[in-house]
Amino acid sequence: MLVAAGCGAGAPTSQSLPLTPARGIVLISIDTLRADHLGAYGYHRDTSPFFDALADQGTLYENAIVQYPSTLTSHMSIFTGLFPHEHGVFPPDSVLPETIESVTQILKRAGFRTAGHTEGGFVAGRFGFDRGFDVYTDRDATSEMDVEDTFARGVEFLSTLDPQDRFFLFLHTYAVHDPYTPPADFSSLFFEGEPPADIDSSGRRLRAVNCGTDHIDSLTAEYFVSQYDASIRWVDDVLRQFFDQLTALDLRRDTAIIITSDHGEEFLEHGRLAHTQVYPECVRVPLLVIHPELGGARVPHLVQSVDVAPTILELIGLPVWDQPSGSSLLATAHVAREAATHAFAEVIEEEHVRSIFARDAEGRHQLLTATEPHDPEGTWIARRVSFDVDSGEIDLEVQSFAVPRELRVSVDGRLEKTITIEPRWASVRLDHGSRGDGHRVTLEVDGCVSPRDLGVGDDGRCLGLQVAGPQLRRFELYDLERDPLAQHDIARTAVGVRQLLFRQLAELTWEPRSQPERRPLTDEERRALEALGYLDPS
Repeated sequence: MLVAAGCGAGAPTSQSLPLTPARGIVLISIDTLRADHLGAYGYHRDTSPFFDALADQGTLYENAIVQYPSTLTSHMSIFTGLFPHEHGVFPPDSVLPETIESVTQILKRAGFRTAGHTEGGFVAGRFGFDRGFDVYTDRDATSEMDVEDTFARGVEFLSTLDPQDRFFLFLHTYAVHDPYTPPADFSSLFFEGEPPADIDSSGRRLRAVNCGTDHIDSLTAEYFVSQYDASIRWVDDVLRQFFDQLTALDLRRDTAIIITSDHGEEFLEHGRLAHTQVYPECVRVPLLVIHPELGGARVPHLVQSVDVAPTILELIGLPVWDQPSGSSLLATAHVAREAATHAFAEVIEEEHVRSIFARDAEGRHQLLTATEPHDPEGTWIARRVSFDVDSGEIDLEVQSFAVPRELRVSVDGRLEKTITIEPRWASVRLDHGSRGDGHRVTLEVDGCVSPRDLGVGDDGRCLGLQVAGPQLRRFELYDLERDPLAQHDIARTAVGVRQLLFRQLAELTWEPRSQPERRPLTDEERRALEALGYLDPS
């Protein structure tokens, strides 16, 4: 049996023989699908019986990390093999530079017939995704049921192939994405009793909860999870139907298939909803590679989204072009490639968070550093900010936005003081003495409001607190072997591991391959992205 990359841990092996190139390849992206909600990854609910059966037939990567928890940026890394700051495509209106090629363009030049069928939004062709495709549809999603039409368009393309045609098909669906509204036959699968009165799971609502202008209770969060899981089960059934049609078209025996996602989804595990952070629930995704000559295998090593494009080329027997930063996932040379020991993820929202996942003899760890944008005149915070300080004194200048607010100051989880702050600067001094390896300071105010809501500008951010002083940066470290959901921060107890991973993270830097391009959104495009909850209403 052929050995998947990483199974030999980099050692030479005579079992690693080249695969027969597949005639064609199907890349399926199920948007917003987190790995740990699938049975193949150990989930307790029966959300994915068909995917689980497929996993027994293909190569399942147990620790696949996306580079950015955003549909646009993550999919661009999948198609280019480049890290986010290399391709430069970020929401809301960046476009792939013409000088950077997608894997589809390589395939088109090699004579492949190419088709992409998506549900629009941040996978619309206007961002550069349509390059190299003979046909690319990006109809904006209207309901969970759209997935049937999306996959049917894929089957229609496959049915037009001549026996000699080589092909690439890309399918993308938002059926698991918010709002979590599975078909009626599925909605009660994982929730007993009456649904809560408040079941609005629209992207706009989730953003409001994250900003602190709305709130959900534990029952509503539980209901959201049940409907998310039911949506997964619905897509799993559609996936089964698609594979049945592949078999009917006699394409299973010479087609390679990759199933993955662009990011996961969070349900208050770290205080937020949707997918705005780089904890495991947001950046660990399923990745399954099926090739007629590959038997079932599970690969525990770290892999990344940037590895998908090189893998596509190796599956169909084309040389990997010199652009990607990622590496093919397959050990098709006589010497298996060395298994990666780390993976990278980042996100730029209110703060810039960079994270490294590491796997070594000590186990699996995740380190993240969160840095607030440093404005010498003061950094605006919505409601809450946490940062690390060395032992000793720290002086800050703080003020509220628009109205007086109550400020709670906590150190290492203990409330130190509560003060009232005004919309004018005041000094706050903290003295921690010389105990330990630094301290975690948290500042939290009792509310926020946007300038736009007050009619004093166009800024839609919810502002509560402004802080001036030193750069605000936070370290978090998790032992993912013992704590797979990253609930217990050990950054101040496992200091040696933290320092080692921080040095490795600091070495991970990427230069832009080309200057990013910007193309303003049309009103129609903006409305479609607002409906998905990606943009605030204009």
